[in-house]
Amino acid sequence: VHVSDAERARRKPPASLAAYECVLEGNALHWDDPEQEAEATRLIERAIEIDPGYGMAYALLGTMRRAKWRDDPGDSNALLEEAYQLALRAVELDDSESTSHSLLGQTCLYRRDFELALQHMQRSVELNPNNQWNVADMGLILVYAGRAQEALAWNQRARQIDPYFDEPWYWRQAGLTCMVLGQYQEALTLFGRIPIRGYRIAAYMAACHARLGDMERSRACVAECLAVRPDFSVRHWMSKEPFKFEADGERIAESLRLAGLPDTTEPV
Repeated sequence: VHVSDAERARRKPPASLAAYECVLEGNALHWDDPEQEAEATRLIERAIEIDPGYGMAYALLGTMRRAKWRDDPGDSNALLEEAYQLALRAVELDDSESTSHSLLGQTCLYRRDFELALQHMQRSVELNPNNQWNVADMGLILVYAGRAQEALAWNQRARQIDPYFDEPWYWRQAGLTCMVLGQYQEALTLFGRIPIRGYRIAAYMAACHARLGDMERSRACVAECLAVRPDFSVRHWMSKEPFKFEADGERIAESLRLAGLPDTTEPV
């Protein structure tokens, strides 16, 4: 779950060049890889030690905590709350940094505070309207807030700003938007743009193939998902998917169940 290209962290250097370099190096690593994620965490925590006033470092660390919470098989929200406090601190330290507002907005989304999520996301876009990452992030907030058609337009706008915009998380959320709208073939095309497929994408693709009636491909994707996450369950997945409206979430859950993904890992 990588925040963005390192360019995003490069715009406003902190007081300390050493802290700045730690953040650049940490943000350039692949957070989906456990070893690189651990090194990125170390570097960003080091940046905060060097310069406790460096807002972007708090924003990035908060995003890493939120990613850990999403992957946690348990039900504790401690990591999400820590992510929220870090993101809040980032905005307190630098209210003019659009990315910090975007990342705080996303954390508010996962806390299901939709109004606050939209407020911070709107602030992010106002501060930097031509930043493709912020524009794409607005698409992420809107699809969960029950405004998938609007999300589609924001996703498209991000690519209009930068036709070479190619972040894996962008294709993931664009595909999810199509799934919510029932556009399963379009979703598969978007998911296919992701170079390294994690278990989430395998699950989404299994669901899309199932909706399209291609159960052979669906089963292959299910096997791919369960090989990485044998404890995967639809119920736990959906407990961390912040859909404002139950119908949107249930449509995704039904698609995952249709593919044959287990509803629960609890003993029967």
